[in-house]
Amino acid sequence: MFQSNAFPYLLLFLFTGGASCTKKPNDPPLQQQQGIVTQQPKGTPVGENYTEMIGSAGGTVTSADGLLEIEIPPGALTNDTEIGIQPLRHTATRPVGKSYRLTPHGHNFKKSVTVRFKYWKYNGNLGSALAPEIAFQKDSGEWVCTGKTTKDTITKTISVQTDHFSDWALIASMELSPVTKTLGAGKTVTLKALRYVFPDVGDWLAPLSLPNAGTGQPMLIEKQYIVKWTLHGPGKLETKGSEAVYTAPASAPAHSTATISVELNVFGKQALLISTINIVTEGIHISIDGGEWQSYPGRAVKMDELFRFSMSNIRSSEDMPQIVFQWPENDKMKSDGMHFWSMYDEDRTDVNFEYDEPDFRRMWISIFDDGLRTFDSAGFLHVAETEENGTKYISGTFFIGKAGLLDRENGQQIKTGNINGTFKVQRHW
Repeated sequence: MFQSNAFPYLLLFLFTGGASCTKKPNDPPLQQQQGIVTQQPKGTPVGENYTEMIGSAGGTVTSADGLLEIEIPPGALTNDTEIGIQPLRHTATRPVGKSYRLTPHGHNFKKSVTVRFKYWKYNGNLGSALAPEIAFQKDSGEWVCTGKTTKDTITKTISVQTDHFSDWALIASMELSPVTKTLGAGKTVTLKALRYVFPDVGDWLAPLSLPNAGTGQPMLIEKQYIVKWTLHGPGKLETKGSEAVYTAPASAPAHSTATISVELNVFGKQALLISTINIVTEGIHISIDGGEWQSYPGRAVKMDELFRFSMSNIRSSEDMPQIVFQWPENDKMKSDGMHFWSMYDEDRTDVNFEYDEPDFRRMWISIFDDGLRTFDSAGFLHVAETEENGTKYISGTFFIGKAGLLDRENGQQIKTGNINGTFKVQRHW
C-alpha cells in the first residue's frame, strides 16, 4: 500500500517536552477541566458490513476500505466467532473519516485485542501531529477517548488495546480552525485555537494516558497555554489570545499560500497547530506532481436527479486538459464541506476526480493500485459556497495523495503522483 505524503501546505510539527520556547506560561494546578461533553446519535451504516470467522487461534480482520485492523491474539476467543466491521457515518463533534461498528457488539474477550486505525487518508485535514485520537461511543451517546494509545506519525497509524467491542472511531483532539481555507484578495478570516477533549483532571494535551476523556463542543484553548502566533507568507495577522484575524493581501498570484501557526505549551509539553490559507482568483488552479501551476476557467453545476455536484474546466481548445470533480450534496442539500476521495461507496456518496490529458491517452484519477488491490487516494476536496456582488461562486482547495496515472487504452496504472490545487468558479444553482 502506498503511504500518503503530508499535504505540502500543512506542516505538521511536534516539539519535544525539553525544547525551549520564547514564553513559559504559568500553568494552573491540576483541576477539573471545563468543557461540554455532548451526547450524539448513533451512526447510520455506510456501505457493506464485512465479516470474518475467527477462532481460538486468533487472526487479523481488516475493514473493506483498509483503514481499520483488528488483531485478535490466540486465546482471546474460546469458540469460532463471526467478527464484523460495519462502516458508519461519524457522529462525533470533530470526526476524522468514518466510524466503525465492531461486532459482536459489547463482546468481552479473554485477552485484549488491538484496534488499529490508519489515518494517512485524512492527514491533510489534521492541524497537528498530536491531533488524532481513538474514541468509542457509550450507550448513552457520549464519545470518549480510550487512553493509552500507541501512535506512529511516520506510518500514520494509531492503535489501542481493548477487551470489548462497540462503535469506534478517530477524532481530532485539537486544531487551529479552520485547518484549511480559501480567501479572495483582501478578504479576512478569524482563526481559533480549539480543543475537543476534556479529561476529568490533568493534562489535556496528552489524553493518551487519560482514559475516558470526554469529547464534545469545541472550546477555545486557554490563553495561558498560548506561546506565540506566527505567519509565513503574504498578508497580515492580528492576534488576541486564542484567536487571530488574518487578512489576505489586496492582490496575489493564483496559487498564493499563507501558513499560520500557534505554538502551545501545556504543563511543559509543546505542540504547534497549523492552518493553511489559500488566496484564490477565479478559475481552477492545479499543480501535478510538483510541476508548474496551470490555470483554467471553470464552472460548477448541480445534478438534481443524482443529488450531486460537478465542477469542470471549460475546455476551449484541443491543447487543454479536461478536469472533472464530482461530489455529493451535504445534509443541507448544499455543496459545502470537507469531502474525502471515495469512488467505492454508493453512487450517491462517492467523491472523485479525473484529469484527462489533452490527447486523452492518459488520465489522472483519485484512486491508485499498490499491486495487490485498489485504494482511494489520500486527501480531500474542500468546498465553500459564496456570493459576491450578486454572482454565486464555489471556492476551495483540493489535494490528491497517490493519484493514479492510467493508460486509457489498456486501463493500466503508469505511475502515481500528488496533485494540489485551488479553485473559484461560478456555480449555476
